[in-house]
Order: sequence, then structure tokens, then C-alpha cells
Amino acid sequence: MTPKKPAARRPSRRKAAPVLQQIELRSLPATGWSIEEMHEIGPQTAIRVTAILACVRFLAQSLASMPLHIMRTLPNGRREKADDLPVFPVLTKSPNGWMSGYELTELVIHHTALYGNSYCRLVPGDRGFCSSIEPLHPSRMTVTRLADKSLSYSYMRDNGARTVYSQDEILHVRWLSDNGYMGMVPAELCGTSIALARKLDAAASSYWDNAARPDVVLETQEAIPEQAVESLRRQWREMYGGPRNRGRTAVLPKKITAKTLQGDSQEASGFQELRNALVGEIARAFGVPSTLVGDSAMARWSNVEQEFLTAQVFCLLPWQRRLEGAIDRSILSTYDGVYAKLDGRGLLRGDTAARSQLYQAMWSMGAIRPNEIRDLEDLPLLDDPAADETYVQLGFSTLGAAAGSTTTVDPVVAATDGVQPDAVAAAAAGPTIQDTSLNGAQVTALLEIIAAVGGGTLDESSAVAVIVASFPQFDEAQAKKMVAGASAPPSPPGA
Repeated sequence: MTPKKPAARRPSRRKAAPVLQQIELRSLPATGWSIEEMHEIGPQTAIRVTAILACVRFLAQSLASMPLHIMRTLPNGRREKADDLPVFPVLTKSPNGWMSGYELTELVIHHTALYGNSYCRLVPGDRGFCSSIEPLHPSRMTVTRLADKSLSYSYMRDNGARTVYSQDEILHVRWLSDNGYMGMVPAELCGTSIALARKLDAAASSYWDNAARPDVVLETQEAIPEQAVESLRRQWREMYGGPRNRGRTAVLPKKITAKTLQGDSQEASGFQELRNALVGEIARAFGVPSTLVGDSAMARWSNVEQEFLTAQVFCLLPWQRRLEGAIDRSILSTYDGVYAKLDGRGLLRGDTAARSQLYQAMWSMGAIRPNEIRDLEDLPLLDDPAADETYVQLGFSTLGAAAGSTTTVDPVVAATDGVQPDAVAAAAAGPTIQDTSLNGAQVTALLEIIAAVGGGTLDESSAVAVIVASFPQFDEAQAKKMVAGASAPPSPPGA
């Protein structure tokens, strides 16, 4: 019996390594935010960037907080308020039936800073050619330059119809211009920064829409059809995406594991630094100090006051001149010698210390009267005639008295006042002394010499020598009279 041959063994087949399949869960289209391209950037898009909103708000509210004065230049060079003009209450208090002067100025600056132009219609009525001022939205206005170089304004109404206005009917305030009659749009000039800021905002919003969770990838070694992948991705987002679903327990299908993709700390730091840098970039485009729009990185205790001064001189002052010039050109050119002026002191309304220092300095130099200070502070005026005088720090006498003191005050009497009556009479006997004037320091020095003689610490001959050497306007005889009077015993009563 022949033995059986062993059966041939089949070669073993190695199982192929399973292919790792990854399912990205964040690939669904974003919702809620739209990312604008460069050609889609405009004023309505720009105002959604908080840095631009802060700059526009700072300019609009600062200019609106400044009182508008309508002034008239008199033939003698003096100036007064032109409150007798029909347009005075329209420009300063109530421009129309539904807005205050503050609200109109705020809107005009807002339109100018955002659209580059602002337009207001001058409505005629019982006050003349400008009985009210009605704002017009700049997005609906088309400006055309005519053959005679005047401007024509075509405005689209709510019903779609267009109304054409002449140049005399429109108050037009322009921003920086490249043709002289139309202001450029700031949002278009810094569109790159605005687009980048919008994308950073969208990225931050998307991150927090996912409840600040890191990206998640589901891994499996099983083949999953594409339809199942899409269904799993959608179910994951519905169940565990968003802040409301934070903390819910995830249940995964068989052989599927979840893997989180942790963010890079350096990337997060760069993201925040870029957002902070855009604040300064946008503030620089509007000419506003970045510390005044919330850039705390540049704020220092040592530079806060200087930043405020910079804003006054290089930011707000050009806007003041821009608005004043537009009012002068379109409205006040009808009247001779009348002009508009925005009072920057209105910004100091909440700074009592700064106002007090300003009033003190002006009052001490004789530039302002007490009643004028009370008027600026809305306090009742004083009936005392002294409140309508100007004063200087020469014993706080009036300017008229200070001017007359150089020719009428007897320096000998002033120097020896309170020493001895006989000495005063003796010193006044000199006719030339009446024409001599001494300043405050000289009077004080002379009094010290005479007091030393009266106190016995200085003899008469030495005092005479010192007076003659120190005061050339006195001769030896006059000096002896003053010294003799200081050392003489007092006259008995009734003598």
C-alpha cells in the first residue's frame, strides 16, 4: 500500500492593509457670514468693521459736540454774534422739524467720513432761501459738472423718480478729492485692509460658531460610500456643532474614531496681532489717533494728553475747517462779513479743570471779563459793574487803572506808605518825584531799605547811599527826605 502524498498546501494570501479613510467635519459651507471680494467693498460693508465704526463715530460725535457760532465782522474790526440773521436758528438749533443741530452735524460728518460726500437740501420758506436743511443720502446722489462749471445734483427718491437740484440748493461737504468737486470714498481707498478685517471677523465667528472646539476628523479603516460620508458629516454638525450643543456626548459608528486637530498657539497669536494691527492701519487712514478708538497697545499714561492734542490739531481741526467752509460757501456767502465757526472749547465741557485753567489764564492777562466767563458757563450775569471790567495781576486792578498808574502814582508815597505821615509829606514835596515810576520789585526793595532804617538795623547815611546807587531816578536830597521821615519819631496827637 503506497502511502498517500500529502496534499499540496495552498499559498497563504496576506490580507491587504486597510486603507485609512478620513472624514473632515468642517467642510460644510459656512453660514451667517459672507466674505466680500475687493470689488464688493463699499461704505455699507466698511461700517461693519469695528475700527471704521469707531473712527466714524469719533469724528461725527466730536464735531457735533462743538457749538456752531455764526459771527459777523464789524467795520472797526471787532466781531459779534450774528443772531439777528434768519438762518441763525436754522444753523445752530433746529435745522428742520425732526432733527436737532447736533443730530444734523453728526449725520453730515458720518456721511462725509464714510461716503466721501454729504448732501443737504436748502429748503426755502418763511425764513428766506434757507428755512430748513434736509439731509439727502449720498448713495442716491449723482453729481454732474455742467459747461458753465457749476454743479448739478440728481437725487433718486424712494419711488425711483429723480429730482434735479442746482448748486445753490445743496449744501455739499466733501472729503479728500482728486477732481475738486467730488470727494473720494474712504472705503475704496483702503479696501484691502477692510477686506482683510472682514475675513478675520468671519474666521473668528466661524470658530466660535463651533463653540471654540478644534477641528475634528473621523477616522475609519472601513470603506464608506460617499453618500454615507456626507450623511455622517451632516449628522455630526447637527448633533455636536455650535455653542448650544457644547458638552453633548458623541456616539460614533463601529470602527470609527474621532481625532482632534489642535490649533497652533503661534498661529492664534499671529491672528490676534493681525487684528490689532488693522486697528492702527484703519485709524491711520482716517487720521485718528489709534488710542482714541480703543487701541490699548499704544496707550500710555505719559502720552494720553499728547494724543488728545494731536487729535485736536491734526484730526478735528481740518474737519472743522471743512464744515465751516461748506457752510460759508453755500449759505453765508449771501451776507457780507458773516462766517461760521465751530467752537472746539465745547469738547472741554466735561473737563472742569481744563476750563478753569483756561479762564484763569485769560482773566489774569485781561483778555476776558468775569461776566463773560459766567456767560460761557451758563451762569447768571452779575449786576456789579466790576464784573464787566478786565483785570491784570498788578494788584488785580483794572486795565485802565494799571495804564494810568505809570503817570499818576507817586513812588515816594507808595514806598513810604505806612512808615510815617511826616516822611510821606516831606518826600512828596519834591516836584520831580511825581513824574517818577517804579515797578513792583523796585517798590519792594525801597520799602525794605526804609524799614531797615526805621528798625535801627541801617543808619541814615548808608541808606541814602544805597538808595542813590540803586535808584538813579532819586537824587540825594530826595533820598535823605525818605530816610529822615522813616527814622523820625511819630508826631504827638493833636500836634
